[in-house]
Amino acid sequence: MTEAGAYRMAVRRLHAEKDAAYGPSWKRRGELISVLANIARKVDRLEQVALGAPVTRDENVLDTATDLVVYTLKYQTFLADLDAGVAASLFATMPPPYSDGRLAFETLLDALDLSSLDNDTDEYVASSTASSTAVVNAFGELERCFRDPASQCPADDRMKRTITLTAAAVRVVASLRHEIPELYRNFIDVWEE
Repeated sequence: MTEAGAYRMAVRRLHAEKDAAYGPSWKRRGELISVLANIARKVDRLEQVALGAPVTRDENVLDTATDLVVYTLKYQTFLADLDAGVAASLFATMPPPYSDGRLAFETLLDALDLSSLDNDTDEYVASSTASSTAVVNAFGELERCFRDPASQCPADDRMKRTITLTAAAVRVVASLRHEIPELYRNFIDVWEE
């Protein structure tokens, strides 16, 4: 199995376990208080680690980056529930609701470009610090949609910004695979059956 395939399977299993344990709590209080707050917390953690903050015993930097991938995919399902245009662009003929259960999430996960995990050239994979900076910048673009109520971005714009953020989070994972291969391997091994 490719690294992309192994990671995809690990994320699928991680999400299935957490979805069973937490249910819809990730979205229960809406876009700003629940969904974006979860994403912001993960972005902030990646930024702190990139600035030299220590990792904690209960969540390493790869866990944080992976959680960010999961939350940004879930946010896309949330946006699809809000907007028919977003739904059509992400899911074509799949019926709503998209943010309930695992089907829409897994559809997005299956379509996610994880090719950077299979590329072993250093030129293709930036450092995790540079990748984390890209995450912070991408989140800043998404956050602008909510800073000033007058500049509220439409759902399709928030989706595009979220897709950019998701790609940046994947680059952090790819960087960590190269910089700390044992951390990446342990993550994959934990989620193998």
